Amino acid sequence: MQRVQHRKFAAAILAVLLVGIFAPVSIPKGHADDTNETMTSSGYVIRNHSDSYLGTTVNAIKAGSTLQINVVFQADSSVAPRNVSLGIKFDWMTSFANSTMASPQSPYTVFANQIAYLTLSFTIPNLSGNYAGLNLNPHSFNVEVWNGASGSTWTYGCGLGYTNEVYGYVGTVYKYLGSCHEFYAVEVGVYSDQQASAVLADQQAATEISSLQTSLHSVLQAPPGSSNAVALLAQASVQLSLGDTAYANGDFNGAATDYQNALNDANAAQGSLATTGGGTDTATLTSIWIETVAVLFGGIGALLVGFAGFKYLRARSKILSGPSYTPTGKP
Repeated sequence: MQRVQHRKFAAAILAVLLVGIFAPVSIPKGHADDTNETMTSSGYVIRNHSDSYLGTTVNAIKAGSTLQINVVFQADSSVAPRNVSLGIKFDWMTSFANSTMASPQSPYTVFANQIAYLTLSFTIPNLSGNYAGLNLNPHSFNVEVWNGASGSTWTYGCGLGYTNEVYGYVGTVYKYLGSCHEFYAVEVGVYSDQQASAVLADQQAATEISSLQTSLHSVLQAPPGSSNAVALLAQASVQLSLGDTAYANGDFNGAATDYQNALNDANAAQGSLATTGGGTDTATLTSIWIETVAVLFGGIGALLVGFAGFKYLRARSKILSGPSYTPTGKP
């Protein structure tokens, strides 16, 4: 029974993870050359995070890391082959960077009723030179899927959330020239190492503090070590507040230190409850662990919440179970 419950819990967390990591940007309508196009993106440090410095909610990715774009293109029943290209352009770029598997120079050919899985890996610039201030403002990017003759360029414009289709006279024949579809993502944060560390420590500390406070309030009798735990939680809350102020003011190094101190104090508070020779009962510690892990996995949507934090939580819970970037030209 215990093993079955563990499997159910693991399956639930895995489901949340997959949704968070591969959240679709758009699910457009059918078009003349395809029945459906969808896009997912992954590689983020954190999703749907309210960033007090940037002043908006962002999906954040760390400078120097890779953003992975995945597009599913499902062709309709029309016979003509589709020569598909895929590209991405951030707001700091002047032209598109193309997929190595589907570019204007080497398009990916899709035939009637086929489903094509297109990928594009884009490396976010490091915060140096012309890109030194990328982390100080929110950004956006658009991904475009082009269908046209091999080696052709797309110059007709691309519609947001739907496909622009172009026809023209070739002699006396009214000919289908191709199409273009655009996916658009706004409010993307590019984080420095310090920002990423600060935000993850903040999430872990805030979640653990909340879980500990809730669990302590829910027991009728104060468990052993609770006096020290309450003092440590108060100290952790102060450090958390200092981190919030530092981050909002752009002091990311200071915020990372404050948030880590808050997490250390929260961990110490949990440790003080797991005293030798008695300590907090199994139900209370189980509640703390499950609440913390569930909120962290759901809020961050990726394994980047920090394995060190989980290893710590699991260890404490053993009482229970013994460059420079040169974009290519736009097609």
